[in-house]
Amino acid sequence: MSNRILVTGASGTIGSALVAELSRRGASFAAMRSRPAATTGGVPMVVGDFARPDTLEAAMGGFDTLFLLLPLVPEKVQLARNALEAARRAGIRHVVRSSAAGADPDSPVPIARLQGEIDRLVMNSGMAWTLLRPAFFMQNHVNFNAGQIRSGTLHAAHGDGATAMVDVRDIAEAAAAVLTNPAAHAGRTYTLTGAEALSDAAQMAAVSQALGREVRYVNVPPEAARAAMTSMGIPLAVVDWLANLNDVVRNGWAAGTSDDVRQLTGHAPRSFAAFARDYADAWR
Repeated sequence: MSNRILVTGASGTIGSALVAELSRRGASFAAMRSRPAATTGGVPMVVGDFARPDTLEAAMGGFDTLFLLLPLVPEKVQLARNALEAARRAGIRHVVRSSAAGADPDSPVPIARLQGEIDRLVMNSGMAWTLLRPAFFMQNHVNFNAGQIRSGTLHAAHGDGATAMVDVRDIAEAAAAVLTNPAAHAGRTYTLTGAEALSDAAQMAAVSQALGREVRYVNVPPEAARAAMTSMGIPLAVVDWLANLNDVVRNGWAAGTSDDVRQLTGHAPRSFAAFARDYADAWR
């Protein structure tokens, strides 16, 4: 049976790593973009926009397995409905959804409830499904915090809370293992974490060691973090969700670990210290 894979969110943190991993494995896949790209790096592309349902069925036609990665926007649930309805019409057989650790439609935490509501839509879609629920990404320190780290101080509203951060390269390997053999993972949910939970102070100690200079962590009040995000023009619903994530860390709810990375990839999760050494040039 054929297994052509369509990767959505292919230009993002997880998606770009997944595209590289699928290419390395020689998988049959294409990436979906919301608009035509001038260059594709040799990766086949289709055009489809989650916000324009009329574009999605054509984009998904001819594919068997869908990697569903949705943007964090106020209309996220509606985009999920658009994607799943189009996938059904297009003949997609299996949906592999990139969710988040702690997702639960009955959670009192709004961001966890949002992710859980979408997971439930996937599970009730009538298609085979697999849920991947990654923890916080180590690469956030490269993609969002590099400027602060280069300056010598990381500010965050995490208190002393620890997180079992996961390297995106491990997420990509785990996702590729599922996507290239989806039937073996039908109806399964995997929580993808690192092997250890570290506070922001401990993370910056590892970064300091990799750089050979000190990088400090400074805790900021939750209200200050919320005000800073609002001043950046981030939609209020998204500010609320990001503030929820700060609460999750600060309360110690992001410290749980799972062995699912090892189960899917065959190796232990990359350590934060190894990540810091590999990415040290991003902070010099």
